[in-house]
Amino acid sequence: MKKTLSLAILFSLLIGLLVLTGCDSDTPAAIIPQDDMALAPLAYLPPIWDVPPRPEPDSMADDARTVNLLQLSPLTHGELLLTMHTSMGDIILRFFPTEAPMAVENFLTHAWNGFYDGVTFHRVLEDFMIQGGCPMGTGMGGESIWGGTFGQELSSELRHFRGALAMAQSAMPSSIGSQFYIVQNHSLNPRSRSEFIDFLEMQNDYLQPMQDGSTLTVGDAFPVAALRYFLENGGTPHLDWHFSENPHTVFGHVVTGMDVVDAIANVRVDANGLPETPVTINGFTFHTYQGGR
Repeated sequence: MKKTLSLAILFSLLIGLLVLTGCDSDTPAAIIPQDDMALAPLAYLPPIWDVPPRPEPDSMADDARTVNLLQLSPLTHGELLLTMHTSMGDIILRFFPTEAPMAVENFLTHAWNGFYDGVTFHRVLEDFMIQGGCPMGTGMGGESIWGGTFGQELSSELRHFRGALAMAQSAMPSSIGSQFYIVQNHSLNPRSRSEFIDFLEMQNDYLQPMQDGSTLTVGDAFPVAALRYFLENGGTPHLDWHFSENPHTVFGHVVTGMDVVDAIANVRVDANGLPETPVTINGFTFHTYQGGR
């Protein structure tokens, strides 16, 4: 479900802005049965982003309530997966078109058309994220498949967990183009950890009423599974709509290859996060998942 910026600001006032995270765990990126990763290659690009529009929520609380944490759900038989081949190894990704159809279509079409081939990871910040998708290699270039840029798609079902795939943007409205990042850090910093532990004890407490008068509990917005996943695995929750006045769009997640993400995050970089030895994207392979029957 899409969130308005006013909702993000409201939550930031209610609960407080979280800050950057640290590093201390090697837990896998997602709770996904691997089934030896049985994959079938695809010779075409399926329009998985062609999904029915979500119905308008009855209230702001309904829009904010988390029902399914999709990143933690098992892979389904026939689900589209994408292998990103990098100069340091392969990363397999999954996608969530019901929550972010434009971001999914944009990324997959760029990948299919070769837009990302040879493009580098131009901003690498250890214990934070790795960012790529700029054809200039500077962070100043790129555009969407429609030309220009587009706006945020924010979902209560998707979080900036470790392993999240999200679209980069500037502080300007509707500034998403072709640049993306993968969240790499391993753990929350002490302040965020303390707040999330408190949230575990506050599941039945009601938040202040929303602007339309509707209400929800802490557990509605911050379910135990999400809190535990952040606490055990890490992530960057300060980029989620719950806490940020400029939230970012999560549209996918790493299935396998977080060891490659970690290796990229640990390369030598300059003061701006530019790797001294370029790390490149060398193409993609599209698959469907053949397990999970």
